[in-house]
Amino acid sequence: MLFCGFVNLLQAQTSLSVTMSRADSFYYAFDWKNAKSYYERLLKDTSHDAIHLNRIAFANQNLGNYTIANTYYQRALLSNPNLAVKASILSRMARVSAILNKTDEAFTNLDSAIIAGYINLSEIDTSKDFNNIRNDSRFKKTRERVYGIVNPCMANPQAREFDFWIGEWDVYPAGAKNIVGHSLIQLVSSGCALLENWTSPLSNGKSLNFVDGITHRWKQVWVGSYANGIQDFVNGEYKDSAMRFTFENYDAQGNKIMGRFIFYNQGPNQVRQFNETSNDGGKIWVTSYDFTYVRKK
Repeated sequence: MLFCGFVNLLQAQTSLSVTMSRADSFYYAFDWKNAKSYYERLLKDTSHDAIHLNRIAFANQNLGNYTIANTYYQRALLSNPNLAVKASILSRMARVSAILNKTDEAFTNLDSAIIAGYINLSEIDTSKDFNNIRNDSRFKKTRERVYGIVNPCMANPQAREFDFWIGEWDVYPAGAKNIVGHSLIQLVSSGCALLENWTSPLSNGKSLNFVDGITHRWKQVWVGSYANGIQDFVNGEYKDSAMRFTFENYDAQGNKIMGRFIFYNQGPNQVRQFNETSNDGGKIWVTSYDFTYVRKK
């Protein structure tokens, strides 16, 4: 008898699991009507399954049953959801509030969702559910807040110091008219770095430029196509309209070479790139190259 009871219980649990999987399959297929129907059979008044309470609420929301949706959302919030689920619930409640023209409630829910970890910038930008509040000044501030969370470097003033180098450039020796190369500088990693793409008849290479999280100074990691073409430029600091790096290298005899690498911001369409070295501890400096970057029109 005990064995038979255990088997029946196991079969019931297996059946429930399969049925919930079936409900989830409708949910992921955006078949809101069937998802709602299946979830209703499984979720009782005593259910505290925050994930599936959130899903049945969303199914009702997409069917236009906003009052019922809010009832399930409230139950989901009372079911101790983790932060990710809580953020989802609150953001969806904000969408319902916006649809119903409950503007203040919509922004309260959005604010709570962001505190819980909501960062769905794409949804903020494209969801029609927010159309009724999209022209409210608070919506723009909310969008900027989420954008700053998703793209922290874009809101970091130090990370924007080297932006003057972004663009497509023809490169000349200082004071000359013959082009020696081309450079495309791109903003990458959501504003956390600049990617340099250098091409010339003699060489090509790339560098990644970013604020070092340990030193809090700019750093450039360069990889060129020529022999010994890997170099770190460190201690970058933007001051007096110039980004100034230092570097170290060694000659064929193993003697240390000091270096200075400077990018002069000469306006919106021109950058001077200057590199010099010293092999006597900084007493005498020799220019390695002096380039003028002219922005392509």
